[in-house]
Amino acid sequence: MEKKPDIQELKNRLSLELEKTKPDNNVILSLSQQIANLDVDNVRFSVDAGIINRLGTELVGKKETAVSELVKNAYDADATVVRLIFDNSDEEGGTLIIEDDGVGMSREELINGFMKISSTDKIHNPLSPKFKRHRAGRKGIGRFAVQRLAKELVILTKKEGDNIAHRLEIDWSKYKGDKNLLYITNKIEETPSEDINGTSLRLIGLRDKWTKASIERIYRYVSGLIQPFPLSKIRVLQEEERNKTSQDPGFKAEMFKKQENKVVTIADEQSMILDYAAAVFEGYVDKEGSSFVSIESKKLGISELVELGAKKDFPKSKYANLKNVHFKAHYFLYLPEFIPSQQRKKIVDLAQHSGGIRLYRNGFRVLPYGEFGDDWLELDESVKKRTFLPVHSNSNFFGFVEVIDRDGVEFEETSSREGLLETESFQELRDFLYRALTTGIVRIANEREVKVTTNQKNWERKYERPVERLKIIKDDLKKESENTKIENYSGKTKSDIAEELDKKSNKLKQVVETIDEVILQQEQENQFQLKEISILRVLASLGLSIGIYTHEVRQYLASINASVKFLSKKFPDDKSYQSKIERLRKNVEILTTYTSYFDKTVSENVTRELVPQEIPVLVTQFFKTISLDNHKNKTQIHPLKIKGSDLYTIPMHSSEWATILYNLYTNSLKAIKRAEINNGEIFIEIGSDDHMIYLEFSDNGDGIPEDNQDKIFEPFFTTSNSSGHFTDEDEELLGTGLGLKIVKDIIDAYGGNIEVVDSPKGFSTCIRIEIPEATDKDLETA
Repeated sequence: MEKKPDIQELKNRLSLELEKTKPDNNVILSLSQQIANLDVDNVRFSVDAGIINRLGTELVGKKETAVSELVKNAYDADATVVRLIFDNSDEEGGTLIIEDDGVGMSREELINGFMKISSTDKIHNPLSPKFKRHRAGRKGIGRFAVQRLAKELVILTKKEGDNIAHRLEIDWSKYKGDKNLLYITNKIEETPSEDINGTSLRLIGLRDKWTKASIERIYRYVSGLIQPFPLSKIRVLQEEERNKTSQDPGFKAEMFKKQENKVVTIADEQSMILDYAAAVFEGYVDKEGSSFVSIESKKLGISELVELGAKKDFPKSKYANLKNVHFKAHYFLYLPEFIPSQQRKKIVDLAQHSGGIRLYRNGFRVLPYGEFGDDWLELDESVKKRTFLPVHSNSNFFGFVEVIDRDGVEFEETSSREGLLETESFQELRDFLYRALTTGIVRIANEREVKVTTNQKNWERKYERPVERLKIIKDDLKKESENTKIENYSGKTKSDIAEELDKKSNKLKQVVETIDEVILQQEQENQFQLKEISILRVLASLGLSIGIYTHEVRQYLASINASVKFLSKKFPDDKSYQSKIERLRKNVEILTTYTSYFDKTVSENVTRELVPQEIPVLVTQFFKTISLDNHKNKTQIHPLKIKGSDLYTIPMHSSEWATILYNLYTNSLKAIKRAEINNGEIFIEIGSDDHMIYLEFSDNGDGIPEDNQDKIFEPFFTTSNSSGHFTDEDEELLGTGLGLKIVKDIIDAYGGNIEVVDSPKGFSTCIRIEIPEATDKDLETA
C-alpha cells in the first residue's frame, strides 16, 4: 500500500513549487489542501463540483425564470438597453446572446463577483452604482441561471472607463461530481476593447428549445423593470450621451430570433406594449407658435392632421411664448378589442407606475413630470370632474414632450431643481398638451361612437355598458327636474309655457327611447352570459347528481363485492368462467375506488373550509384513482416528478383541485385520441418557484397551435369535435369549451396563473399552473 506523504514532505514540495519562476497554481492549491487536511486540531468544509449543477437545477427550475434573472442583472448593471438574440433555437443546442450597455465588470469584479458563490455584493450595495436603481436580481442566482440554460458560457465585458476588456470562458461539463470545485479552472484573458461597451454573454449549446411564445413570456416577466417613454431619434442619441449623469434614462429589453441569418424581432416595447395602443397622438408647436396634432389609429382607420390653434375654435391663432415643442403619446384603451387578455394585465400594471406624459428640456428629463402620482396636465383631475367621459387618465398614456430652451428663459427650473417655474410658456405648454390630447381622445370616441360629454345631443351609444348609460340618464333627469320649478314659469305667456313643456316632453320621450336602447343592449349582452350560465347550471346539476349517485352506490357495493366472492367459488376449474369473474371483480374494484374518491371530494366541498393543499398528495390520490382504468385508455402516466418539499398552496378547497386535475386529464386523453397514437403518455412535475407552487401537466397528444394558446382559456373555445353525427353524448358534454375557463377562474381567484408553456422533450403540450405558496401563518392555523 502506497505510503501517504507526511505534513513536512508536503510543506517541502509546496516550498519548491513556490520557488519556481512560473509555479503551477493547481499544484499549490492541491498541496495546500492536503496540508490543511492533516491539521489534527481543525477541520474545514470542502465543496464538490457537482454543487454547481444541483444549484442550477434547484434554484432555477424554469428556463424563462433563468433568462429573466440575466435580464435583471443587466438592469442592476445600469444598462439602458439589453438585447437578447436567440440563434437557431427552435431545437436544443442553439445559442443565446445577451448584450447590454451597462457599466461592465473589471477583472476583480468578475473574480470576486460572478465567480464567487454566494457573493454579498448586492447585500452591501443594494443600489446600482450609476443610476441608484434598487437591485432587481436575486442574490447570486445569475451564474446558476446561465448553467441551467446552456452547456458553455463566454463572457466579454469592459468596465466603464477602462481601456481593456476581459473574456471569460466556462465549460459547465467540467463541473461534475467527485471533483473538488477548487481545482476546476476557467480561462480568462484580456482582449482589445474596441467596439465593446458593457457586457455580452454568449450561451452556447442551449439545453432547451425556445419558441416565440416562450420568448414573449420572458418579456412579460421583466416588464415591471421596463420604463417605456419613446423619444425621437435625436433624443435617443442625446440620452446615450447623458449616461454620464446619475439621472436614470430608463431600461428597455429587446428580444430577437435569428434563423438562417435572418433576425426577426420577437419582443420589444413596440411589439409588446406600444403596438397595443388604440391610437398615437403626435403634435408640435413650430418656431412661429402655430400648433398641430396628428391622430393615427390603424385599428380604427384614422389618419388625420389637425391645426389646433392657441385658442379654442381659432385654429390659426398662435401661441405668444410657446415655440419649438414636440410631443408623442400612445393612447391605450384597456378593452378586449384592443388588447388580448393575456397581455392586458401586464400593460395595465405597467401603466399604473409608468404611465403619463414625461417632460424633457434640451434632452434632459425634468422631474417630477410624468412620475407616479404626478398629475401636471390635470388628466386625472379631468376624469374626476367628468369633463370628458372617454377615459383619459395618466394611466391611459405612455408619452413624452420635448421643449428646446437653451438659455433657460422660457422654461426655468426652480431653485430646488424639482420642476419648472410657472412661466407663461409653461402655462401655454400645459394648455397645448391638454387640448391636443383631448382633441385626439374626442376623435377616437366619435369613431367608436362613445359619448364625449354628459349633455351631448344627437348621439347613439355603442360601447358603454348599460349600467353606465343608466347613470348618465339619471344625471340628465336630475338636472331636468331641477329646472322644472313653478317659479321658472312666472311672467311667461301660455304660449311660451306650452312651448317649453313641449320641449321637456320631447326630452322625456328621448329618455324613454334611450332606456329602450339600454334594455335591448342588455338583452344582447345577456345572451352570452345566459349561454354560459345554462351550461354551468347543467354542470352543477351533474355534480349534484354525481354526489347523490356515489352516496347511493356505496350502499350496494358491499353486497356486490360479497356476491362476486360467492360467484368466484363456483366452478373453480372452469378457466373461462373464472376469467370472466376476475374481470367482473376488477370492474367492481374500479367502481369502488371511483365512488370513494368522488364521495370524499363532494363531502369535503360541502364543508366549504379553506385549508392549505399539499399538491403532491392531491395529485397522487387523483392518479391512484384514475390509474385503475389506464389499460382502457392505453395511456401511460409517468411517475410524478417532485422538486422540493412542503409544497403547500394557500388555503383552497381540495374539490377545486379535483376539478382542475380532471379537466387537464380529460383534455389530455382527448388530445391523445385525436393524435391517433397507441402509446399515450402523461407527465406531471410539481415544485416551487419564487413563492409560487407550480404544476406542469404534459401530454404527447396533437398539441395546441401557437395561435390558440391564449384562446383555450376563453369561454366556449374548444378543440373538441363540434357536436353532430360523429360526436357521442359524453364527448359533446365534455367539449363545451368551459372546462379550462372554469379552471382559469379557480386559479385567478387565488391570485395564480395558468398558461401554455414549452413542453418537455417527447411531449407536445404542457400547461403550467401557479398558485401562491402557503405562508407560515396559513400552515399554523390549518
